[in-house]
Amino acid sequence: MYDITINQGINDDCCGRGGHKRHRRRMHRRHGQHGHHGQHRRGRGRGGRAGRGDLRHVLLVLLAEQPMHGYQLINEISERTDGAWTPSPGGIYPNLSLLEDEGLITMSVEDGRKMATLTADGRGRVEANPEWAGILDDYRERSDEDPRGRYGVAFRELKEAVRGAGVDKQDAVADVIAEAARRIRGL
Repeated sequence: MYDITINQGINDDCCGRGGHKRHRRRMHRRHGQHGHHGQHRRGRGRGGRAGRGDLRHVLLVLLAEQPMHGYQLINEISERTDGAWTPSPGGIYPNLSLLEDEGLITMSVEDGRKMATLTADGRGRVEANPEWAGILDDYRERSDEDPRGRYGVAFRELKEAVRGAGVDKQDAVADVIAEAARRIRGL
């Protein structure tokens, strides 16, 4: 499998937008399971970025539990890491396409949403790599010591509070948010 990070989009390859699938397939055949030049890359990224290959591994682990659509996957990752890692749709959907191209997942439409389901090959890959299950734990543990993780948790709590306030309290919530914005600008 050819690893791609959250931050490396499919447009970063040499073929541009039109040839990315063809290029990925060539790279997959040429480099096998370990990426470029036989190197196996693991580890956590810095600066709020996920480590190389972490997202695709986590997607496979989560899909081994049950089929999910992209938005569910984003929420599940955020919840399981206590907000320390919330991948963007721009990271999730290209990786789902890659996993589908590699035959590790299938995509189907259910209730108007594209559901990702692990294939037998995908399940075999997850079973062969039990260490992938610990990736989410690593991000959750990092949230306590990393100020960016604490920021993510606090921001998630704010979003949940705003959603839970109800329509009848919109004006009061808007006043609180505006006051918080003024205070943050004053830091």
